[in-house]
Amino acid sequence: MVSRHSLRGAVLVAVATVSIAVVASPAASALPACAVDSLSLSTSAPASPGDATQIHFDLIVTNTSAQPCELQGYPVVDLIGPDDPMWGPDYQLPQQAGDPQPVTLGPGASAASRLTFLAEPNGWVPNTIAVSLPNSPGRLEAPWIAGGVPVARQDAASHPGSYIGPLQPAPPA
Repeated sequence: MVSRHSLRGAVLVAVATVSIAVVASPAASALPACAVDSLSLSTSAPASPGDATQIHFDLIVTNTSAQPCELQGYPVVDLIGPDDPMWGPDYQLPQQAGDPQPVTLGPGASAASRLTFLAEPNGWVPNTIAVSLPNSPGRLEAPWIAGGVPVARQDAASHPGSYIGPLQPAPPA
C-alpha cells in the first residue's frame, strides 16, 4: 500500500520535471530580437476606411540581414515636425488595444504596424516618422506620407483618433 505522503512526493517530482522541460524548451528555440541596424523602414500608401477624417497606412519593417530575427509588441512611433506652440515638435502616438504575437522575420521578410491618424485641414504637418522597436536600441526613420497630409494633434486626448497598432506579419510584396 502506498502512503499519501509517498504519492504526493511522486506527484511533486513529476510536476517539477514537466515544469523544467517546459521552461527550457522556449529558450532553446528563441530567435534574437531584430536589431535596428539590420532593418529598413517604409510606408504603404495611405487609405481612408470610409471616413475621410481618419486615415491609415502601414509602417513596414523589413529584415535586410541574412539571419532570421523576431519582433513582438508595438513600435514606439514619434511624428516629428515643426514646433507646435502648445505641444512642441514631437507627437508620440498611443498604442491601439491588441494582443501582439511574436513575428519571425526571415531574411527579406517584413512586419507591419498600422498607423491611424485624424486628418485636419489646417493641422500640424509632420516631416518625419521615427520608429523605435521593442527590445532594440536606436530608431528607424522615414519621411511623412506624400502630399503633406496634416494631422490633428491629440497629445492630451483620453480617446485619441490617432494611434499605432501592434506589429504583425506583412503580406508578401
